[in-house]
Amino acid sequence: MISLQTLPALILWVVVAIRLIGLRFGWKLGILPAMTMVAMGASLNIDEVYLAVDPLLGGWNLLNLIVHLLMGAGMTELSRLLLQASGRAGRANKHVKILIATGFVLALVQVALLAVSGTQGSATNFTDTFGSIPTVALYSATFFAWIAIVLGYTGVECLRRDNSGESRSFTIGFKILSVGCLAGLAAISVKMLLIGLELAGIQAGYMPALYLAYRILIALTIVGFAVGFMLPSYGRIKEAFAARRKRAQALDTLRPIVRRLAQTPEGKRSMDAANINLNARTSKVQVYRWFIFIGDIRVLGPDLLSAQETRIIDEIGKGIEHYGSTTRYTAARV
Repeated sequence: MISLQTLPALILWVVVAIRLIGLRFGWKLGILPAMTMVAMGASLNIDEVYLAVDPLLGGWNLLNLIVHLLMGAGMTELSRLLLQASGRAGRANKHVKILIATGFVLALVQVALLAVSGTQGSATNFTDTFGSIPTVALYSATFFAWIAIVLGYTGVECLRRDNSGESRSFTIGFKILSVGCLAGLAAISVKMLLIGLELAGIQAGYMPALYLAYRILIALTIVGFAVGFMLPSYGRIKEAFAARRKRAQALDTLRPIVRRLAQTPEGKRSMDAANINLNARTSKVQVYRWFIFIGDIRVLGPDLLSAQETRIIDEIGKGIEHYGSTTRYTAARV
């Protein structure tokens, strides 16, 4: 059972690590804060972690509320970012405000209900232990209703989005997110049934199987969200490295040409203005500076370049422009 809790949490932290690496490539924070909240919530919900931490907070399951708030807020923020990335910005402003407002109200309800409920004694299976208390049943139901709203809305928008111009990893990621939303809604349906059974005091022989099914579906939901977000991030890193290799190849090809041109009178006049370094590390700035330098030479001394060199330079320029535009488009996504 621990693996059903631990594996999704580990995958979530892998996504967080990838996003942290992406910051070095100039990515925006994007999903990083929201994914960190969800990863923290999933980690704190692991049985061993929960039983170790909750007693430090008084042992009345305050940690359960913290997990609920982290997961709810994180999932709501992820839904907002997904809607922005789907190209439905007009709908985002209106619907996300409703989603956030609903989440805020339900979060306050969660705090109030736990405060008036007698939940002394840390319990990893909160519904099973305290589900017969009406306020606890309502407390659990409001949380899962919150998540159901987020998952349902996110799943619908994932399916209705405009996917024109998306990278393959982005498209596959959205499909996996949609499957994760469906698994989450199935998990919540099972959980609502369990909440109702516990509140009614029914102890049926199939309830352990329902709890197991719930945990499996929740694990699939979390893994679906993690992998769905991981694929676009992986695609962005892959594109960044591909662009870096392209620039390195371009510099290697251009270096003899630039070195020869730098020895000409026209090249010496343009060398300082372009601020180029023939031995510099591979970088986008350096490639652009080399092209500025070559552009100056083509104006000042067009006869200094052979037809073959001109063709090579033009081909490299088109390749660099392609990788740059792809990277810029993808970086604008989630």
